[in-house]
Amino acid sequence: MTSIVVADDHAIVREGLQRLLEAEPGFVVSGEAEDGRQVLDVVERARPDIIILDITMPGMGGLETLERLRTGYPDTRVILLSVHTDPPFIKSAIGLRADGYVLKNGPASEIVTAIREVMKGGSYFSPAVAREIVEQVRAPNTDSPDPFNLLSAREREVLRLIADGLSAKEVATELSISTKTVEAHRTSLMRKLGVRKATELVRYAVRHGLIEP
Repeated sequence: MTSIVVADDHAIVREGLQRLLEAEPGFVVSGEAEDGRQVLDVVERARPDIIILDITMPGMGGLETLERLRTGYPDTRVILLSVHTDPPFIKSAIGLRADGYVLKNGPASEIVTAIREVMKGGSYFSPAVAREIVEQVRAPNTDSPDPFNLLSAREREVLRLIADGLSAKEVATELSISTKTVEAHRTSLMRKLGVRKATELVRYAVRHGLIEP
C-alpha cells in the first residue's frame, strides 16, 4: 500500500485529491496539510511514501518545504503541484531534487500516473514542464542569469511575504525567525535582485508569480 500525504492550501483541492487517490487500488491518503509547517508535522507522524506538495502555500511555501524535506526525510518522494511553467520554478524544483512536477491545469489522471512512475523509481514531469526542460538543455540561456535562481527557498518565502505587505515583525512571526534575520534576508534580496525600494520587490514578486497582481 502506497501511503500519500496531500498538501495544498485549498481544502477543496485536498478533498478532491483524496477522493481521486483513494479510488485507486493500492493508494491510501495518510494525512493532509495546508502549509509547509503542517507538512513537516504530518510527515514526522505518518512517514508517508510520497507527498503531493503545492508550490504556492501560505507561510512556508512548497519550495522551502521541499528543501527541508530533503534534509530531514531524504527518502520521502515528493511530487510538486503547480500552476507555474516559468523556468525559475522548474529549475528550482530540479535543483531541490523533486521527483515530479505536475501542472494543476492538467487532467486529474495525471497525478495518478505521476505517483505510479515515481513509486517505480522514476520521475514524472507534465508535458509542458518536460518541454521547458528540454528547451533549456538544447538552448541554454546565454544571457545574464535570472537573479531569481540565486535566491534560496527561504529568501523566496521572505520575498513573497514582504510583497504581500507584511512588516518585518509579521514576516518573522509567520516564519518563526527573528526580526533581525528577516531584515538580513531583505538586505540580501535587494542586493541579489539589484533593487533599492520595497515597491520594486513587489513588482519582482508579481512578475515571477509569487503573488497575484
